[in-house]
Amino acid sequence: MNQFENDPRLKNLMPLKRQIILELANGSHNATMEQMLPQIMQLNRELQKRNLSFSKEESKLIMDIMMEQASPAERQKIAMFRNFL
Repeated sequence: MNQFENDPRLKNLMPLKRQIILELANGSHNATMEQMLPQIMQLNRELQKRNLSFSKEESKLIMDIMMEQASPAERQKIAMFRNFL
C-alpha cells in the first residue's frame, strides 16, 4: 500500500487534489524521477484545465512525502526537482 494513501497530512486537501495525488503516487510506484516528470507535467495540465493548482504548502508537502519514500539517489533528484518549483 502506498504511504500517500494513509498519510494524515493529506486528509485536509480538497478531495479532487487528494485523488490526483493518489493516482500519481499509485501510477509511479518504483518509477524514477525521469519517468515521473511527464506524469507530473500532465498532472499540472489537468489541474490548469480545472482552474486548480497546488499551493506552495501543498507542493512542499507532496515533495516531502516523496522524499520520505525515495532511495538516497532519488532523494537527490527530488531535491533538484524541488529547486525548479
